[in-house]
Amino acid sequence: MILVCYGTRPEVIKVAPVIKALQVSDLPFKTVFTGQHRELYEDVKFMVPTPDYELDVMQANQGINGVLALILNKLDVVIKKEKASMVIVQGDTSTVLASALCAFNNRVPVGHIEAGLRTFDLASPFPEEANRQLVSTIANLNWAPTELAAKRLEAEGAANVLLTGNTVVDASQSFEFPIVYGNEILVTLHRRENFINGKIEGMFKQIETLAVEHPNLNFIFPMHPNPNIQKYRRIFKKVVVTDPLNYKEMIALLSKVKFVISDSGGIQEECAALNKKILVCRNTTERPEGIDAGFAKLVDDRIIENFAWANDQPRWEGINPYGNGKAGHLIVKSIRNFFNKSTERAQETTVVSNPTGMSK
Repeated sequence: MILVCYGTRPEVIKVAPVIKALQVSDLPFKTVFTGQHRELYEDVKFMVPTPDYELDVMQANQGINGVLALILNKLDVVIKKEKASMVIVQGDTSTVLASALCAFNNRVPVGHIEAGLRTFDLASPFPEEANRQLVSTIANLNWAPTELAAKRLEAEGAANVLLTGNTVVDASQSFEFPIVYGNEILVTLHRRENFINGKIEGMFKQIETLAVEHPNLNFIFPMHPNPNIQKYRRIFKKVVVTDPLNYKEMIALLSKVKFVISDSGGIQEECAALNKKILVCRNTTERPEGIDAGFAKLVDDRIIENFAWANDQPRWEGINPYGNGKAGHLIVKSIRNFFNKSTERAQETTVVSNPTGMSK
């Protein structure tokens, strides 16, 4: 039994194409939702089947280690009960690290979607950079979203590296919204490393200033429910602050905005699929392909001084570096090949250990 494990909104979006491909295959699978993003899950749950298991790991005032411990303990029971043949994870969250480690400790093969992203700075993003590096060392199948990611994995000696493209391209292409460049600016800011020394408050003030200075533009900010973000809601008077959008609503908005201001990772890939520029509000990025392609610019907290780069010439019409929307199919095909090869190796071992073919 294959177990597909996910816990956050981005994971749901990016495992959905793999689950869809599994549904039309003959490979048996079940899904496990850890509950790491309980509220945000409601916005994307239509993209995946009802989970076979919900671990409900989140508690009040819980730290990272508390989340890891609960996932390890609860998923261990599921892996043993289902006699799991593989555990599939996506990305770099606490759910990903704990699920992969739990599988590894049970000698169950691990498949890692979106493997090979790197900043090589363990503090940025934290703890995601460490999570994905650790998972790559124990994964049996590493599905790389780009050529650069594949090369990094091969240089690290990772097992079974396969270039698939990014599953978010599959997901975003499931909707067919026309691409236009209106007067809306989409804002998403929530990274943990931007909480330090009031950095994110300064970015919010810059965006409010831009909204005042550009009354012809409509700044839209679907605000993350994290209390460390919500406490700054008072700053915004001209910026339109909304609750988080479900994925279809987000793609519909992204298809018509002028450009994006964000510290998110996945939205950089969606911008590529929808031909939108993005100001990346981080000091490092594990997605340099967007910068090289010309639709992304790494600006850290210097939003105002880089605003004209996107606002004056918002159109981008390059080649998407994140694939052609067939990642889910390629991943499932590689799983089948992995199992077939494992069966062949087992048969060869049997022949060698019992060369006469006689029953013992």
